[in-house]
Amino acid sequence: MAFRIGPLSFDGAPWLAPLAAVSSAPFRQICLELGCGQAVTEMVSSEALVRDVQKIARRMTRAPGERVLIVQLFGGNPSVMARAAELAVEQVKADVVDINMGCPVRKVLGTGAGVALMRDPDHAAKVVEQVVRAVGPVPVTVKMRAGWDDEVNAVQVALAVVQAGAQGLAVHGRTREQYHKGETRWDVIASVKQAVHVPVIGNGGVRSASDAKAMVDQTGCDAVMIGRASLGNPWVFRSVVQGRDEVPSLAERFRVVRQHVALQVAYAGEFLGVREMRKQLGWYLRGLPGSAMVRERLQVLRTEADVDEVLDAYEDAIVRGRARPTKGDFGADLIERSRYGL
Repeated sequence: MAFRIGPLSFDGAPWLAPLAAVSSAPFRQICLELGCGQAVTEMVSSEALVRDVQKIARRMTRAPGERVLIVQLFGGNPSVMARAAELAVEQVKADVVDINMGCPVRKVLGTGAGVALMRDPDHAAKVVEQVVRAVGPVPVTVKMRAGWDDEVNAVQVALAVVQAGAQGLAVHGRTREQYHKGETRWDVIASVKQAVHVPVIGNGGVRSASDAKAMVDQTGCDAVMIGRASLGNPWVFRSVVQGRDEVPSLAERFRVVRQHVALQVAYAGEFLGVREMRKQLGWYLRGLPGSAMVRERLQVLRTEADVDEVLDAYEDAIVRGRARPTKGDFGADLIERSRYGL
């Protein structure tokens, strides 16, 4: 199901949500290669970008093969957001500027940004209006939630920001109070889709090919956006595209893990790259026999060579049947212990 955001065309394939400290260029590249139709950068602070554009620009790097670069910004000051949007277009040639009105993290809310903007639709519209004016022909989109609390106001906010110039919306069907737990209100996504004339991307509760189909069928959204379900499982995008869930072979899983490590080191340098991969490695390996012990070992390694050596030994142990399962292998709390804005 093809649609357009401004002059840009999209084919309806699943999108990768902006995940703070996760959606760097290497992870976006991995997801794009595995069926993701479009990715969004991790959210970037407008205040930080305006203060030190060279330091922050790395977070907005275009991934190889990334046809459309969508840079997500957060902030509550309209003029600062407008200047940050200009810098994103000037410095990294952003094709779309996305405004975060969905992050529920307290540190972001304290600045009047994220989902806090949904408490004042008029102010949210002013932010969009100034960003639209600043970047001219570059499309501006908004990622939002169902609302702040039980008084869901997604339709009101959607109408306000679209009137202010937003050319696309991504709607997470949970409120700020729900965070990432509880029922996802797909009916809210459907209501927004019916209320506006711009494309709407549905987000929240999609973990499988059947979930994606159900969301599109029930809401009429133009595409689905996947966030936490992609952690350690970028193959979820290929599953959605193919219409059936896929479990990667052991060989492919380890191939992608090694590729991701190499890309992250090339992107951030060995010191930062290995450290930034630690949580990713935990997500990739959870559920494999004996992974709890291996994940613990990986958390203290400092070089790419050491990581590769442990991965090689672990893969060999699984193939030879020497890896013994333990209760901690599934790591059910891995995601919950990680805090990042969606």
